[in-house]
Amino acid sequence: MLATHTQRFLVRFDECGPDAAARSSTLLRYVVETAFAHSAEAGYPLSWYYSNGLFWVVRRAHLDLVRAVPYPEGLEVTTRVVGARRFWARRVNTVRGGDGCAIGTVTMDWVLTDRHGHPARMPAHMAAAFPVLPGGPDRAGPEVGVPPAGARESAHEIRPHQTDPRGHMNNAAYLDLFDDVLVVLGVDPQERPAQYDLEFLKPARAPAVLKFATWITASGVNAVARLQDGSVAWRGHQCRGVPGDTAPRPDGAT
Repeated sequence: MLATHTQRFLVRFDECGPDAAARSSTLLRYVVETAFAHSAEAGYPLSWYYSNGLFWVVRRAHLDLVRAVPYPEGLEVTTRVVGARRFWARRVNTVRGGDGCAIGTVTMDWVLTDRHGHPARMPAHMAAAFPVLPGGPDRAGPEVGVPPAGARESAHEIRPHQTDPRGHMNNAAYLDLFDDVLVVLGVDPQERPAQYDLEFLKPARAPAVLKFATWITASGVNAVARLQDGSVAWRGHQCRGVPGDTAPRPDGAT
């Protein structure tokens, strides 16, 4: 049994924003990669999932990013399972720089699905392979609500390069789109500390068109992405500052 798995990364030039520091989506990609590496190390590589018609998908993610990671700094991600039942598992992922200082924590809820995208019970041998460690936070999904009148609206056609091996819009691609809209709203997505709450509700495939609605609130920025049939595919919230402090407002907010 492998309680934890640590993977090391070197921030690449093309993974950085205008400040030459890693984008939030870069860190999310590292975390997902580390989770799959942990699975492979325990005997469940990607080929096993394809052979058995089972696939883990991310349902929720909370990113608590405390400092920027400049190019070409090295960092390490350590993942551990802190909760699991039937078809659900929660991982807490700690991200540290080469000097050992904290960069952030990413908490992710995963759901095991079958070939048709329906929840599938976790095999007993898989549950036994990943010991559940204490220390997981109790987090709900983002409280985004309904877009108000005056919310910024935009449309995005999903490109093939934004999809994952299952053909779905990649989790980090949603975060990239969210950060793009933050810039339009006058919010610097590279500023740290910052927190993101993201919820992935329905798979979207290329070349579907996502309709984004984004608006500023007293606590940060909310966003919803809908498919053409009106169903919600994704929603998220971003705020800046340290949790517990007076919530900072986005630039230009009143």
